[in-house]
Order: sequence, then structure tokens, then C-alpha cells
Amino acid sequence: MKPDDFVAQLRKNIIEDNLVIYRDLFESTDAEDANDQYWIQSLSMFGKLDATDKSALFDVIRQVMTDTVSNVFAILDGVNNVEGQDGDFRLTVGDTEEQLNGGLQDCFLAIEEEED
Repeated sequence: MKPDDFVAQLRKNIIEDNLVIYRDLFESTDAEDANDQYWIQSLSMFGKLDATDKSALFDVIRQVMTDTVSNVFAILDGVNNVEGQDGDFRLTVGDTEEQLNGGLQDCFLAIEEEED
């Protein structure tokens, strides 16, 4: 697997696919059918929004996912560190020695820029 393929797949799985799931959950679940207090409150709030505000909410959700993925890539690339980290991460797949990380965040942000 090449780094750009890895980034594209994570972007699809984490951002694109999950956004569809969230949208479907919000649009097809009634607050009365929810069991979790968080979902009851979220669905109740969502039901009060007009179409423009619902669209804005999904834009915010997408931006939060994008920022989160970008930050994880920055940690894997060595741009940012986590507390207690001793050394650099080395991300490989299977038995291969080819390192995937080192430019994941840049690749991800380039894809995001193309999609805008």
C-alpha cells in the first residue's frame, strides 16, 4: 500500500462514510426512539433546525472529522508529538519495510483542498 492510497482510504472510511452514517441517523431517528441521553438531546436539537441550519451542522461535523484526521496524521508524521512519546512512529503494512508515514498530513490536506 502506498501512502496516498492509505490516506485516501482513511479519508473515505472516516470522513465520507461516517458523514453519511451521521446524516442518516439524524434524519431517520426520532428522539422518542433513542435510548441514550446524548442522542435524545442531539436528535431533539436537530429536529428544531431548519434545512439551512441542518446543512451547517453537517458541515461542522465534517470539519471536526477533518481536523481530527489531520491531527492524527500530524502525530504519525512527527509534526506533533503526544505526551510521553519517546521517538518517532514508523507506520508500515504487513511484512513490508516501506514506511507510510512522513507525509500523510500533507497528502491528506492536498486531497481536502482538491475536494473543496
